[in-house]
Amino acid sequence: MARAIGTRNCKWDKEELSRLYWEEGLSSNQMAIRLGLTGSAIRVAMIRLGIKTRTLPEALSGSRHYAWKGGRNKTSTGYIEIYQPDHHRANKRGYVYEHVMVWEKHNGRKLRKGEIVHHLNGIKTDNKPLNLLAMMKSTHDKLIPALRIRISQLEEELNRCSQMVMKL
Repeated sequence: MARAIGTRNCKWDKEELSRLYWEEGLSSNQMAIRLGLTGSAIRVAMIRLGIKTRTLPEALSGSRHYAWKGGRNKTSTGYIEIYQPDHHRANKRGYVYEHVMVWEKHNGRKLRKGEIVHHLNGIKTDNKPLNLLAMMKSTHDKLIPALRIRISQLEEELNRCSQMVMKL
């Protein structure tokens, strides 16, 4: 197929180069190592044979990106997201909140329009099925302020009790 380093004549196999590049997802340098060539020789051959190359975003996406962590991230808001670009709730980067995926799998249906998944214990990374509850966003928006008020009341009561214990 390809010539070894230092030889002059070469018959390039376009199908094999395309397969290595597109199906196996190898870079030109990885292909060169496998074939005993230089990366530049592979790149020149691909250009001459008319093999389309990946765009920069394609070349640096997913597992090829230097910061790839297996498709699982913690967002700045504290939620876990999973790389699932084909999911109906995927964002423009291809990520879906893990709690949405867990709830849908556990309940055997997709979330309806306007539904969100609430963490019952308030811990955004606790995505156990029994901790997740789907509800309409409008209901959630009414419920959360009331829960926050109740939590504040309980915290104040806890502080009072702690102070009483300290006096004993």
